[in-house]
Amino acid sequence: MSSTVAPHAHEHELEPHIRIGRARAMVILFIISDLLSVFGIMAAGSYLSALNTENQFRIAGDHPPVLLPGLLVAIALVLSGLTYFGWARRARQFGETGPSAFFMLALLFMVLALVGQTWVNLSLGYATTPFHAYESVLMLITWYTWVHFLFATIVGILLLGRVLRGRLAGFGFMAEVAGYWWYYTVLSALLLWVVSLII
Repeated sequence: MSSTVAPHAHEHELEPHIRIGRARAMVILFIISDLLSVFGIMAAGSYLSALNTENQFRIAGDHPPVLLPGLLVAIALVLSGLTYFGWARRARQFGETGPSAFFMLALLFMVLALVGQTWVNLSLGYATTPFHAYESVLMLITWYTWVHFLFATIVGILLLGRVLRGRLAGFGFMAEVAGYWWYYTVLSALLLWVVSLII
């Protein structure tokens, strides 16, 4: 009795350049869609601040985020972006996809940024509801930034798992495409932080 032989898995695998192209496209499209949200938040905050109907956008008692924790978060982000870039560059040029001090530091700095942003959010102290316009915009900016940090941390942890198990060899493009989100997280967070201080 003859048996049906299943096609080999490799016959259904996509060509490497197609997989890499799809991975790049998906991350870039996700960044573009998120960037529209960032621009929307910035535009809404700037519009409400400029309009300032009946001087009610920012009333007595409203305050911006505390400067020190925000500054520490910004420093951690810059260091995270630089160290990730150093690791991804070596992975791309020299094929060094194993555990690296650069990658460990990049993930550590991102975790520290997440912790610091939690500190920023909790230090706002907006306890009364309903929240005023200024408070609502600030809470949207700070918690939206926090979600970015959380997602980047999850991406970093998943990538760390592949690195520690030696499963990144031959998949160096993962470091590249994950880096797109990593750098975007850094830049968008810095931009939103500046906006939160000036609106």
